[in-house]
This record gives sequence, structure tokens and C-alpha cells, in this order.
Amino acid sequence: MIRIFYKFINPIRKLYWFLFRPKTRGVKCLIRYQAEILMIRNSYGKMYWTFPGGGVNRGEHNEDAAKREVFEEVGIKVTNINFLGEYQSTRQYKRDTVYCYSAEVLSLDYKIDPGEVLEVKWFPVNSLPQPQSPAVQQVMSLYNNR
Repeated sequence: MIRIFYKFINPIRKLYWFLFRPKTRGVKCLIRYQAEILMIRNSYGKMYWTFPGGGVNRGEHNEDAAKREVFEEVGIKVTNINFLGEYQSTRQYKRDTVYCYSAEVLSLDYKIDPGEVLEVKWFPVNSLPQPQSPAVQQVMSLYNNR
């Protein structure tokens, strides 16, 4: 269902974003287990490796959105979450502020939402996979400079 949405509706959304350049808020969350980082490939888009994340709902706090997105995409309840910083993105024609977080988990367990996530893997911090979403460098830069 989500794949159909992105195939047919996403071009209309992108046209709207191009014409009106709305302000939006998003989140990304770097999940760590010891010396490994969890990365996902969404079931839509360009199949880049990235971190769990998504949009912030109206009236929702950024931190709550990060926790919600992590749970929706990979079934992990994060409680101890740390703010890394934020960056601005105009990649999809929106004026998007992306709030970045990190969280440490006690287990490698996850549960994929197959409608949204194609693949999930743990990678050593110094050996992240390619191809990567441009967001990965932004989040890693904030993480390394904390």
C-alpha cells in the first residue's frame, strides 16, 4: 500500500512542495548497540541506507516523534534518547528542519514494519554501508561532534 502511495501520490506531493516550499519538521534517530549502529532501507524511494525517522506531526514534540518513528519502523522502544542537534534540508523542495537524536539499546532485537521498511541491519560504526542517504552524513557529523 505504501509503495503504491509513493509511486502515484508522491509526484503530486513533490510538485506541491516545489511550488509552495512549505516549512516542515522531521526527525532522525541513530540507534546504537555497543559499537554498532542500526540502519534501514525504506521500501520506497531510492533504497538508500539511512537511520529511522520521519515527519513530526502537528502538536507533537520532536523527541516524541523520534521515539514514535523508531517504534513504527523497527519496533524498538527507546527511552533514553539524546538530542544531537538539527540541520536544514531543502532536498525535497521543502524547508525542512531535521532534529537528530541518538539512543543506546540493550539488545540487537528489532521488528520491521514491512510496509515501510525493506531491510534493517546493524553495522560497525566505522563501516556504514553504501549507498547512503545524504541525511546519514548530516547525522553522523552531529553525532561525532557531540
